[in-house]
Amino acid sequence: MACDSILVHLDSGRQATQRLALAGRLAVTHGCPLIGFYAGFVPEPAWCYRMENAQRYFEEDMARREAAREAVRGHFLARTDGLPVVAEWRVPERVSVASALREAREAGLLVAAQFDADNSYGVDGRQLLAALLLESGRPTLVVPSSGVFQTLGTRVVVAWNGSREAARALHDAAPFMVGARAHVLCAHTPAEYVRPDATPVEHAARVLERHGVSVEIEHGPGGADMTVGELILSRASDFGADLVVMGAYGHGRMRERVLGGVTRTLLESMTVPVMFSR
Repeated sequence: MACDSILVHLDSGRQATQRLALAGRLAVTHGCPLIGFYAGFVPEPAWCYRMENAQRYFEEDMARREAAREAVRGHFLARTDGLPVVAEWRVPERVSVASALREAREAGLLVAAQFDADNSYGVDGRQLLAALLLESGRPTLVVPSSGVFQTLGTRVVVAWNGSREAARALHDAAPFMVGARAHVLCAHTPAEYVRPDATPVEHAARVLERHGVSVEIEHGPGGADMTVGELILSRASDFGADLVVMGAYGHGRMRERVLGGVTRTLLESMTVPVMFSR
């Protein structure tokens, strides 16, 4: 069993059904519980008290949000009713990123959404996603906001720079790649060129081969963060990848949740699921 549980973040976004379907397939494949987690956004009441009829507006808004949450709950229960795994629905006691992180750290794998600007019923999407990637301590599979993903982990692009984050992502993802074909892309940003502790890409290849993965290695040209991010996305398209694996990088103190440039580039332009670890 690759993980002991899978937690999928659900909301009223247009891609929640795809996310749930993908998480459900993984839970069945690995024989582990599936947790549906809803983190709904509740606005601070103080700002709306300045409005005319503020109390009525706030009550109507809360009713709409409760209805949206119940609709998502009903969808989760309906879609998981026939699955041969335990399915559990959770809503945090408090609506906050901190509450989401407390739940997330229990799971073996998180399944989260690419930020969707059209979704108005989630917590701050960018803040939540950055927190999951940088602070949960769990591998996070981010699903694009559009597209259908029937397979996962059969053709994989692995971004490698020899760092701790890359090694963590490699080992977290390897059990989901058994028997796959992998294109290991070794590309560095300028800040990484002089890393004395960088692990050679050949070590990464051996890890994958021990999981029955067929490996090919490319030494990319490297460059600025955006250049490396665009190279990873380009190789994913050329290789016909159904998964990208890479470390999640951030700057400054973790609580600031500032994503690194390569990570941010993939999150903004991804077309296939990406598994991040930190």
